Amino acid sequence: MADEAKGAAGEGVDERVKSLEEALSLEKAKNEVLMEQVLKSENTLAEKDLEGFADVIPNEDRAFWRGQLLENRENATGILSRMRELVTPAPAAPAAAAPKPLHNRETAPRPASAAGTPAVSPADKAAKIRNRAQEIARRDGCSFTVAFRSAEQEFGATS
Repeated sequence: MADEAKGAAGEGVDERVKSLEEALSLEKAKNEVLMEQVLKSENTLAEKDLEGFADVIPNEDRAFWRGQLLENRENATGILSRMRELVTPAPAAPAAAAPKPLHNRETAPRPASAAGTPAVSPADKAAKIRNRAQEIARRDGCSFTVAFRSAEQEFGATS
């Protein structure tokens, strides 16, 4: 009788093992199907990315970049985007106004002051005083400060 109980229990265990093996093989089959779908999706996405970056990726490097996109899509697309920025020139500034022509100081038109004498800009006046001070310092052998004060008096710019 004890042998019969063992046999009945053994059959129950065998059936349980068989059902678990069947369930496991079913899950493995489902897993394989899902893996195939994931691989198809990754391949499709990699091909789409390759087409999207066709302006940056030469044909001979497509296999390399395809592998990079499959391994780490986020980093690869980041690098390709930066490469695109380097290759694509920056958009030109809109043409607002034509640049002003350069003139020789002597022949450039000068605005007239209210008295009818040509107006002198403060920068021009300062440059003239500086140049005159350098001439006076060289000629008289005095310091630049003394020569500058003298030049200011000549141009009527005493402060």
